[in-house]
Amino acid sequence: MMTDIIEKLKAESYRKNDNVVIPFESIKNLSKEYKTPVKSIEIELLENGLIPERYERNIGTYGISGQLVLLKSKILIVGCGGLGGWNIEILARAGVGYLRLVDGDRFEPHNLNRQIIATENDLYKPKALIAAKRVKNINSGIEAEACSCMFDESTAQGLVDGMDLAIDALDNNRSRFLLFQVCKAKGIPVVHGAIGGFVGQLKVVMPGESHPLEAFGNDAPDKGIEVKLGNPPQTPALIATLQANEAIKLLLKKEGLLTDHLLWIDLEHNEWMRLKL
Repeated sequence: MMTDIIEKLKAESYRKNDNVVIPFESIKNLSKEYKTPVKSIEIELLENGLIPERYERNIGTYGISGQLVLLKSKILIVGCGGLGGWNIEILARAGVGYLRLVDGDRFEPHNLNRQIIATENDLYKPKALIAAKRVKNINSGIEAEACSCMFDESTAQGLVDGMDLAIDALDNNRSRFLLFQVCKAKGIPVVHGAIGGFVGQLKVVMPGESHPLEAFGNDAPDKGIEVKLGNPPQTPALIATLQANEAIKLLLKKEGLLTDHLLWIDLEHNEWMRLKL
């Protein structure tokens, strides 16, 4: 059956910049006709050197093999708010094939200033469910698993299982410390991010490496400077973009990952510093 699908799609292809591109609507139509998931068709196309139109502008950066890696990857995003929302947006558009979205909260009016997924129409609705709905509206070919629960001792193990990496988009250090510990035990990298006011930070924590809270142990304060400085819209947008970029680089085995340093950014004074931990 898949052979028939690919042959039909080849017949509707067009060439662009030496690439063979398969129209978006053709893929969706044959997915319905053959009752075959879009992602399965897109993976088969890429394996045959054919480019789904949706990803045509990705290929110059990721390559066909890189896009294939992304479609076969699974990412855990813990927190669907300020940092999490922008990570979700970027990774869905990049074509990461499976996103597990974790958040036990609901959207509140004070989220509207910075959380890309928050809208007035979705106030008081579960963040994870609304985030999964947005993913499907952006990219119906990938999978979005909504987990409307808190990341705590009772849920952490199951949520981390089966993932290729985790995105730390949390707003408290207790849950963050737990995420680091569980991922370390399971050999899963974590892309850490945190913000407050004009300031943000991020780091890639590889399995076996120390994490930003390790020196504090259980004595780390649960909240940071965001309690006083607040959370304006621009800071999470930038830090989350850099997090998503590190996640993509990690999956594609690119060099230059933020593994040895923590990147600290002060947007008010346009200062970027790499801090050795």
